[in-house]
Amino acid sequence: MQYMLLIYGDESSWAALTPDQIAQEMGAYMAYTQDLQKAGVYIAGHELQPVATAKTVSVDAGKQKVVDGPFAETKETLGGYYFIEAETMDDALAWAAKCPGARHGRIEVRPVVMR
Repeated sequence: MQYMLLIYGDESSWAALTPDQIAQEMGAYMAYTQDLQKAGVYIAGHELQPVATAKTVSVDAGKQKVVDGPFAETKETLGGYYFIEAETMDDALAWAAKCPGARHGRIEVRPVVMR
């Protein structure tokens, strides 16, 4: 089964890190990605641009409405994702717990509907 590991955190916390701390965090993500690849569960994964670059689209009475930012007002924002293949939800949860983002935020694990 395929799962999305959605990485949520406070993006402003990155601004408080020193360059060495940022390098350490990025190294942790690179190592995690390599672990996923070595295990054969990695499908894709990417960091997202800051939330200030996001747009939210809705359609009301046939008219498109575009607003800046994410729809929800929240301190934690979606910062990236991993798309993995895992045998069970428990396996996907175990991978999510190893994600560096789980130390500072949370990882939402969602099964992907395959049709």
